[in-house]
Amino acid sequence: MKETLDNPQQIWQSQPVEGTKMSPEAIRLRAGKFERKIARRNLRETIIAIGVIAFFGYSLATTPQILLRITWGLFIVGVVWITINLYRKGAPKAMPSEMGSSSCLQFFRSELERQRDLIQNVWPWHVGPLVPGCLALNVAYIFGQHRLVLWAGLAFINAVFVAAFVGVWKVNQLAARCLQRSIDDLNAAEPSQ
Repeated sequence: MKETLDNPQQIWQSQPVEGTKMSPEAIRLRAGKFERKIARRNLRETIIAIGVIAFFGYSLATTPQILLRITWGLFIVGVVWITINLYRKGAPKAMPSEMGSSSCLQFFRSELERQRDLIQNVWPWHVGPLVPGCLALNVAYIFGQHRLVLWAGLAFINAVFVAAFVGVWKVNQLAARCLQRSIDDLNAAEPSQ
């Protein structure tokens, strides 16, 4: 206990924080910026998905090997599933204009929480749908005509997939922490009348 009283930083940080006042206009402004940011994210993800689907579609159409055709088809289905879920679960919602101060705050907080929960749990809806394609690629590689560099090539391919999956997860965890800080800031704010 004495240690806490001797440390001015701990004394300062342990003081109760008085909520800041936020007008409904300020809340609407922040919510609008957030809505546009989410819409841009979804558009960017959709453009990437279209590029990936085009690449795998071309590969599907040009490869003679049935195992690789199955692999590319699984990747296409996985990317389509990811995009559908992004729009189904992560589409931005516009704040109704007739809301009062506390309703604005509650709406914006729920939107932040919804997006945080979505990106915190990327494994089932964003990474998981690509796993069948990765497994099929391993099978296709093992039973295909790539025997000369089989193990080195397979190890490299799997390392790329693992790095990509972990990278997606880490980036989303970072974004979820940023959203949580915004939620905490919003929780500390009081709507002004």
